[in-house]
Amino acid sequence: MAETPVFQIVGYKNSGKTSLLSDLIAYGTDRGEKVAAIKHHGHEEPLKVMHLDTDSYRLHESGAFMTGVDSPRRFQLELSHEDDFPLTQLVNIYQHFSPDLIAVEGYKQEDFPKAVIIKREEDLPLLEQLTNIQLVICWDERMVDQVSFPAVSLREWRKRLPEVYRLAKEGA
Repeated sequence: MAETPVFQIVGYKNSGKTSLLSDLIAYGTDRGEKVAAIKHHGHEEPLKVMHLDTDSYRLHESGAFMTGVDSPRRFQLELSHEDDFPLTQLVNIYQHFSPDLIAVEGYKQEDFPKAVIIKREEDLPLLEQLTNIQLVICWDERMVDQVSFPAVSLREWRKRLPEVYRLAKEGA
């Protein structure tokens, strides 16, 4: 089994991570690629269960730590655990499904190749704290020239998707 490239998009809350990752996923999918996504839920409140009042919910509530539901076109998995799963463990699970790319939202401190979103000047210290930065996406076009990494403005993001997707697939 070949190792699938992993690419993260990270930034602070409300910086546009989900929107940019959605663009990247749609770009790959439109070209016939199988793109998988992992999103880190970094909030205190627990995740909501997928579907209340279903048989799978009853099985999970009965004590099953893992519940899967399969249908002809979709598979859903609910897994209960005490702490955050390490991203590397989730990536290993995803590898079994042979995606062309694993796109990750969040998990800032992980060492996979990543794009960092800089919304405000106050966010710039993030570039000194993180590893494996391949690209910086700046809300303010003037910041593009201030960073010491390859950078693109948010306004130019969609035009640059072909090269960003290629970067994501090539990794570090």
